[in-house]
Amino acid sequence: MGLWLAAGFLLDSWAHLHVPVETFFTPYHAAFYSAMVAGSLIVAVFARRNLALGFTGMNALPAAYQTALWGIPIFFLGGVGDLIWHTFFGVEDRVEAVTSPTHLIIGLGVLLVIGAPIRSALEQRTTLITLRSQLPLLFALATWLEFIHLGTAYAFDPGAAQLYAPPDGAAYSPDYFTNTTFVLFKTGSGIAIVILQTLILMGVCVWAVARFRLRPGALTILFVLANGMIAAALTNDTMILATYLVMSVAAGAAGDLIIMRLQPSLARPVTFGLFGALVPGVYYGMYFLFTALTGGVWWSWTLTLGAIVWSMLCGLALTLLAGGRQGNLTPPPPEGNAAFTTSPRSL
Repeated sequence: MGLWLAAGFLLDSWAHLHVPVETFFTPYHAAFYSAMVAGSLIVAVFARRNLALGFTGMNALPAAYQTALWGIPIFFLGGVGDLIWHTFFGVEDRVEAVTSPTHLIIGLGVLLVIGAPIRSALEQRTTLITLRSQLPLLFALATWLEFIHLGTAYAFDPGAAQLYAPPDGAAYSPDYFTNTTFVLFKTGSGIAIVILQTLILMGVCVWAVARFRLRPGALTILFVLANGMIAAALTNDTMILATYLVMSVAAGAAGDLIIMRLQPSLARPVTFGLFGALVPGVYYGMYFLFTALTGGVWWSWTLTLGAIVWSMLCGLALTLLAGGRQGNLTPPPPEGNAAFTTSPRSL
């Protein structure tokens, strides 16, 4: 349901860039509102079943899923507010669309609902020892990442492709100062985007690796699901979709290989640090390589290599921050150790 929600929101974002949208009642809105209706029905059916079994009140749902009961009304209240907002202020577009107060309220509701499977997975870490059993966690984390990408869509792609290069300053000598300022802005914002997106993506990856013994293929699935929808919405006539699919597969496979071979964890800070540095290094290394092969890169070698190093430093820093909490966090259990238990307080 979370991935359905994300697909609906990204479809709506695509429509704002390609189709005249002047009303609240569109098929694109229906795509994600129907997803939340379906999720609400799922929660209601399970609650009704548990009430019939003798559970009462909030106990009709597992503790991890009780937060979803807050997220559902917040989502729909945000939707009503969005209808009112559109009536008085019109339909937002581009950056305004992802900073609208009512849209942020809707996003809060989504994060609360999709946080339930994540909390549930934390409570059942000892049993999530197969890739199939980890899929709900991966789907939920991918949904969170898609919504974070949507909220920062104005800072998703660094724009290093030749297609986005500013005009040659020599050709516009009367406006040389303006052109120089534009170049500095484009390159500076591109580096900032690399740093921001590394912190977003690796923040989720480091958190997951510190708490779960992820199975081979888990990170590849997470990366593709977390990046594919936003890239599809932004691609237009460019190579963004293909680029980010290649980046996601390459970095996900690299992360899966590191996990399989080196078993990074809080208890193994060296391999944990290598994981944090190498995965974003592959991610943005593949970005620049694939971009160069499919149209060229207008950045200099200094900017290109510097951006990759920046991503690696950010990923490494996140593992160091996570390691600082090692004394308060129980590491993931060894495979097959059914006797391992942990209390909710320790999480």
